[in-house]
Amino acid sequence: MSGLSEHLELLDGFLGSDMVSEEAMTLSELDGFLAGMICCPAVVVPAEWMRQVWGETGLKVQNVEQIQAVNGLVMARYKQVLNRLDQGVYSPIYDVDDNEKVVWHTWAGGFLRAMAIRPEAWHQFGDIGGDEAAQAIFTLMRLCELGSVPEEEQEMPMEIDAQLLSVAPDLIPEAIVLLYGAKRAAGVVIPTSLEETEIKIGRNDPCPCGSGKKYKKCCLGNEA
Repeated sequence: MSGLSEHLELLDGFLGSDMVSEEAMTLSELDGFLAGMICCPAVVVPAEWMRQVWGETGLKVQNVEQIQAVNGLVMARYKQVLNRLDQGVYSPIYDVDDNEKVVWHTWAGGFLRAMAIRPEAWHQFGDIGGDEAAQAIFTLMRLCELGSVPEEEQEMPMEIDAQLLSVAPDLIPEAIVLLYGAKRAAGVVIPTSLEETEIKIGRNDPCPCGSGKKYKKCCLGNEA
């Protein structure tokens, strides 16, 4: 994956390190996930969705400062996407195979995971964004299905599928820009502050690394 900014190189390196579990997202998957959280018609604060990034076992780091630093890298991409969308532009991070062919399926998998956090909310786009937004969400949902389900297991193939697949890398950013515009026009609040990841927790609260342990038994214990 080439052409990444410095902070994305750092994030990509961390996601591929032994400091995260095997369930953690890859960079392309994370990018699709962030786009989904930004476009979701419901308000979901980073403190809620951040745990999805690292998987069930959480981060393998030494203290809460390291957690905040890594979460800050995620939020930096989140804010970068927001800023670009405010300008009417979205440039997804796609994987590339050994033949330099764009692989958008991983991005779509991340977007699908974002949709699963508030599945009922996505039906609102037909009301708040009209026909264009409804078409955009249909396109993304169909691509997510085509990208995650093997062709032989797809129950209802559509005539449009081949065309969608042939232009998927270009359709995705167009659809995201449309959905974001509809969400903004509807006045839905979009969290933008890093405060959601500036963790203030008690000794008996769940550890923010996502391990499921109490803070005093996890990262706080590592600081001692």
